[in-house]
Formats: sequence, structure tokens, C-alpha cells
Amino acid sequence: MSLALACSGVTATLARARRGVARRGVGGLVRLLVSGGMRLAFLRESHVWLLLDLSSERMRVELPVGMTLVRAGEEDLRLLEDLPTVSARVARRRLAAGVDLWIVREGDRGVFACWTFLERTPALAAPGGWLTLPESAAGLEDSVTSPSCRGRSVGPGAWSAVADALAKEGVAVIVTKVEESNVACRRALAKTGFRHVASMRLLRIAGIPRVDVRLLEAGRAAFLAEGLAR
Repeated sequence: MSLALACSGVTATLARARRGVARRGVGGLVRLLVSGGMRLAFLRESHVWLLLDLSSERMRVELPVGMTLVRAGEEDLRLLEDLPTVSARVARRRLAAGVDLWIVREGDRGVFACWTFLERTPALAAPGGWLTLPESAAGLEDSVTSPSCRGRSVGPGAWSAVADALAKEGVAVIVTKVEESNVACRRALAKTGFRHVASMRLLRIAGIPRVDVRLLEAGRAAFLAEGLAR
């Protein structure tokens, strides 16, 4: 590495540190760094996996009047600015890889967003961070609703519309995961017909993971145990 590159890297690091101190103070920055280090050394998570069968009759929820679902492109990324979701950089990378971004619009603003993955879906507990999906399955990730629209069934309405679109393209099941403690999200998914098919516990100590998967349904959910348990 050249001296110029090394110096530029140090300069960038110092600039990030100064911004961190300005936002959080020295004590806040130290706590953030310590918590990040602890997360790398020790991590415990509990998730439930839910499945929506698109090949049979299912529950549906309509979007509120005045809202529409769009399959978004890069020109629509501005609609994510007010949503607590992935960064623009991650969004662009996903779109370039062919991942589908779905946004619910109300007028000129985005009030809901989610992503659907084919072939494989992000999963921290899976080897390499990706869970291989069966043929005709899609993974649903990063569903977020604007705080101003919570309680209006925007999520269930969006998932119903996404399911309709994917079913027309030959997708047979949609799977997603939710933190076990997130009861509100689990109830919202149940309104659309998602079923709790597996529970998962992840324990990672010093970078070594242990994943336990308990299937509540076999059949189409069996791939979860095959792809996650270790």
C-alpha cells in the first residue's frame, strides 16, 4: 500500500471518529464501539420463521384507500428516505443483483417497503449469511412501515399485493423471519395468512455459531432445518 493511500485511510478514519464524537460525545462513541465489539464476540437471537402458501386459498388484506404498491427501481429510491430501512448504497447493490424492491406510495411519499429474494435470502444464522431457497420459493426481508402509518394495516395490505404479484410469476411460497419478541409484526403477518412453521435460536460465541431449529411443520419448511441447523 502506498504512503498516500495509507494517509488517506487514516484521514478518513479520523474524520469518522470526529463525526462520532460530535454526535455522541466521547463516552457515547466508546460505548458504541464496545457494544459493537461485544456483538461480534457474543450474539444471542431468537427468531420465528413464517411461511405463506400461494398455491391455495389465502387471507387477503387491501391497502388503505389512496395507497398503491409499486415494484421499484433506482429512480424510486428517494421514496426510502423517510423509512427506517437499508441504506441507499445497499439498496442500489440489491437492485443491481436483481432483488425486487416493493414500495407502497401515498402521494409523493413512501410509507412502506420490503424486499423479495429468489434462490437465496439473507439469514445471519446460515453459512455465509445466505439461506438457499427451494425452487419456487421467495424470501421476504426488511419490511418497514412509516411510523406515521402504523395501525392502518399497510403492511398486511402490501404483503397481500406482493403475494398476488409473485403468485402470477410462479412463486409457490414466501418465507420470512421475525424476532420472537416482535409480537406486533407476527400478528400483522398472520392477517395475510403467514403461518409460524419453525423457531430458531442462534448463539454465537467468539465467532463460533450454534443454531437450533425446531420445525412446527415438515414438508415445505424442511429446508429451514437443512439450511440453518448446525
